[in-house]
Amino acid sequence: MTTIVAIPAGRAAPYAPSAALALEQASAATHAPAPTAAVKLSPEGLAAIRQDAVQGPDPDATPLLWESPARDKITSLIARNFFAPSVGGRFHGLGSALLERFYGDGADVTQAARLPQSGSELYSPVAAAAMAKPAAHGQGDNQVALTIATTGGAQVKLTLDSGDDGLAVQMQTTGTLNQAERDALAKLTDAFQDAIDGIAQSPPQLKLGGLLAFDPAVLASVDLHTVVKVATVPETVQTLDLHADGAHRKVSFSGAAGAVNVNVDMSQAAALGNKAQQARAVGSYLQQVDLAASRGHGDASLVSMFKDAFAEMNSGYDAASLPPTEVARADKLTLSGEDHALLTGLADFDAAITQTSQSPNRMRPGEHDAFSYQVSQSTSIGGRSQGDRFVAQHQRSQLNASYHMPAVPGGQLRLDGGPEDQNYDYYQIDDNASSDALMAYDQGRLKTASLRQSATQSTHVMKYAMGHLIADATTPGQRTLQRDLVEALAPDLKGDRHRSLDEIFRRKQALEEVAGLVPLQAYGDAFKN
Repeated sequence: MTTIVAIPAGRAAPYAPSAALALEQASAATHAPAPTAAVKLSPEGLAAIRQDAVQGPDPDATPLLWESPARDKITSLIARNFFAPSVGGRFHGLGSALLERFYGDGADVTQAARLPQSGSELYSPVAAAAMAKPAAHGQGDNQVALTIATTGGAQVKLTLDSGDDGLAVQMQTTGTLNQAERDALAKLTDAFQDAIDGIAQSPPQLKLGGLLAFDPAVLASVDLHTVVKVATVPETVQTLDLHADGAHRKVSFSGAAGAVNVNVDMSQAAALGNKAQQARAVGSYLQQVDLAASRGHGDASLVSMFKDAFAEMNSGYDAASLPPTEVARADKLTLSGEDHALLTGLADFDAAITQTSQSPNRMRPGEHDAFSYQVSQSTSIGGRSQGDRFVAQHQRSQLNASYHMPAVPGGQLRLDGGPEDQNYDYYQIDDNASSDALMAYDQGRLKTASLRQSATQSTHVMKYAMGHLIADATTPGQRTLQRDLVEALAPDLKGDRHRSLDEIFRRKQALEEVAGLVPLQAYGDAFKN
């Protein structure tokens, strides 16, 4: 049976939104001062609640034990989401609900809900004391933590925790926020929720562009940490860590499929190009990733995540977007249009994707299905003076992969039986590519403008029939191209003011043609003259 019992004032009480009015009426009916109410269930009723937790009942009909008696939007969202069957469902709307508080006073908030731990009574002094402990936060199987530091020295930390029997959120501010900082935080409302929704999907997606678009003049840094438990066999955990400030960006993801890492250094402000140039460079790199993934049989979902991370981490920045402190630290040497034509326009970066290695062949466990791809760029700018400057940029990529294929194209690959299942081809891929651009001036005159590109490919194939090695061959490939671009890039001393429109157009076209040669080319129509 189900009965209502009175609880002394000041204690936490179970709360379900649809039951709030009934509880308030029950409280008003008593003559004790400002009482609250709790629902006391029989053992059978408590068992039913726990069964409902598995089946996903109407949350409005299920009492919960609450950390705080607050009746606000966050409390309602927790009640609505509590029995959602997925992590994304449990966290739905909670991230944005926290940050949107900065449209108002941005006051700290903490709230948590739990199923009753044991016994037949939903409320007890012991349970209330347990809920009041900070241990209710930060210990969920699924966690999201966003930490934002302001240029004024304040810090805001938001956490979301989800466990088998609890859901908790918290927002705390250290220091004092001014109005500009509150406004900047509020603008990240949708971005934070997008990031949560993306990482909670299956397969996960990286939706970090919004968080990276913070105003660096107001917010000093953004850090996001997530942990999501995945119901695989065996059970796995996927983690995401993002750091972004005015000069650096770093994202790391690890899950059952593998790992993705992208580091971006934006401190070399003089080398950054315009948005159009950067978009072309990113597009070219993503095309190379697709070709490498096709050649090395990379996991499609992991490769997609890597591409998303690379594109988002290499967008939304230029010299104008850097905070004044970073621009001041940048080289005092400035680059001309000719210099920029021989650069990608991107900030320096180091990116990698590593797929979890598998050993599908029980008879030869040393054979692996694996995929690893790295790509990087580094830039140097120096010289005694503007007229004696040099600019150098190095790009590099490397692919290491191995995989099994059926001996007959289109056939079925079977590796789990005896010799009759040992009819297959085993591939091992080892590719490398590099690009080196150099420009050097002597007393204002362009002395060197060169572009050297090279690529090597190696394909090792071992063929097996009935478990016996019948062929073993390696196919190498190598291409190298050296370009002298002094004539194409030598500055026109007349300047735009003294050139005709036709001359200006031809000059712009010539620089764009040079720029089209710059991106790293490991595959495709590389090194065509």
